Parts: sequence; C-alpha cells; structure tokens
Amino acid sequence: MTDTVITLKNACKPKAGATAPPEGCISSLTRAQFEEITAALTPPDRPPMSLDMMRTFATQYSKLLIFADAARELGMENDPKVQQIFKFARNQILTEALNQKIVAENAHPTDHQIEQYYNANPKKYVEATLVRIIVPKATGAPDNPKRSDEEELAWAQQIQKRWAAGEDPEKLQKEATEHGKAPGGSPTINIGARRPGTLPEAHNSVFDLKAGEVSQVFPDPAASYIYKVVSVRQVLVSEVKSQISSTLSRQMTTDRIEQIQSAVTPVLNNTYFGPEKPPSVNKTTIGPRQGPPMRPGSPGGPGGPPMRPTPPQPPAQPSNPPAPPQ
Repeated sequence: MTDTVITLKNACKPKAGATAPPEGCISSLTRAQFEEITAALTPPDRPPMSLDMMRTFATQYSKLLIFADAARELGMENDPKVQQIFKFARNQILTEALNQKIVAENAHPTDHQIEQYYNANPKKYVEATLVRIIVPKATGAPDNPKRSDEEELAWAQQIQKRWAAGEDPEKLQKEATEHGKAPGGSPTINIGARRPGTLPEAHNSVFDLKAGEVSQVFPDPAASYIYKVVSVRQVLVSEVKSQISSTLSRQMTTDRIEQIQSAVTPVLNNTYFGPEKPPSVNKTTIGPRQGPPMRPGSPGGPGGPPMRPTPPQPPAQPSNPPAPPQ
C-alpha cells in the first residue's frame, strides 16, 4: 500500500531562492492515498472501480494536480474570490454527503415496515386479469365524418350494455373497429394481468370491480375503453417486497430531507432582493441532488473542466443511483 502509483515528474520544484517545494504541492501518490480518493468518490452502492477506470481517473486526476499546483505557485488559494468559492463548494459537498448518508440510512426498510405499508395499501396490490374493448372514434375523414361527443359516447355505451348482457367481446370489438373505420384491424382484447398504475389513471376504478363485471365506458379523445374483469387476486407481500422496499426508501428519504428543510425558514430582505414573484412552476423541495460529491472527469470533478458554483438542485429519485466515477 506504500508503493507509489502516480508520479508527477518535474513537479513541486522549489521557487528561486527556496529550498523546499511550495506548501501543499503534490508530486506523487501512494497506492493507499490513491485508493482513499477513489473510495471517497465512489457511491456506497457501487462496486470499486475497475483497473481501466482507475487508470483513466489517475490520468485525469494527475492533470488536476498539475494545474492546482500551478495555481498554488501563483498564490491563488489566498485570493479572496477563490476563498469564497472554497466556502461555497464546501457547503455543497457537505450537503451532498448528508444526502448520501440519508439515502444509505433509508436504503433497507425492515420487514416490519414493509408489512405495515402492504397492509395499509391493499388496493395497490390487487391484480386483475382483464379483457378490453376499444371503441375508436370517427377520424373526420371524408369517408368517416366526425360525430359529436354525445353520439360517440352513446355508441360506446351500447357496446358496453351488449357486452354486459353476454355478447361475444371478439365480435363486439370487430364491430366497433369497423364502425370507427380504424386502420390496422381489430386490436387484441385480452390484455392479461394488470395492477393499479398500469392503466391510465382515469381507468383505475376497474380494479374495484369483481370477477365477471363489465366496467363503465371510459371516453378518451381518440377512443372509448371498456373492460371486463376475468379474475381478481390479492398479490402476496412476498411478490412485491422489493417494490415496496424501493417505495418506502424513496418516501423515507424524501421525508427526512423535508424535515431538515422545514425546520428552518429562510427570510429574505425584500428591500434588497425585491418582492417575491409568484412561482411560474410547481414548487419543489430544495435538497441535495444524487451523485458523488466530485465525479472524476465531470465539470468540477477531478480531471474535468472547472465548474462555476451553482445552487443546490432539487433531489433526484434515489431509486436510480448515480453511476460510479468514470
């Protein structure tokens, strides 16, 4: 671990009249020092960097050290502007470190928490095997003149009543397709097992039906939809454990970030900043973004181009962890 793995030849030469190199100058790194850096920059849920990645990072990091040493030689670390950027960057890094800590602490909900969430949300874990009829609306083409919404709905309701009375859905689908003169032929009516969230939100009342029941008509701009429930089952908690774990992890992480943010209320001087303007978009919780503090090769990261400091961004979903340093 004490073997030198990076050597910067001709680096850290003493200034004229001096016998020691500039303070803070780096001319070499041992394996232990290098691996401390890569370990700190690699997200905790990612494996260590491969040898190829480490070589690429070592090349990039060497360039960063060369330019940083040149800046120190010019005394730039004492520049008041640079000092302010140091302070800002330190707060950014602390914020991101806190984010990673919160994500890690909430990454693995307990079996008890998963069971509680499952029992509190039984409707989310209903699975219905469905048959669906799509009733296309007239396109307005010369051979298919557009009809009023009332006429389209009345036609779709007739299809729904006939289906509920026991008519063959394949026959009804073919009739609806021909009536609407939809291109491409009749769609498949069997759509298989579905769970809440896999249908358009306005259609989710389908999951309240019992086996054998036919839904109401769900009109959309281009077509109307009718469903029949073939069978219903309650999904076992063991089948959705991973899904619930991810949902709980995101929820607990977001709750913790919001708890920290809501504990303090920023008050701005309107005389200096001017009055607050109404938001043009939905308000979001400002919190730490996902990702390693300084990703090698990225703007502001080791071996990457400089990055001007920017305010913290809204938190990303922790269900998609950032990639390891490249």
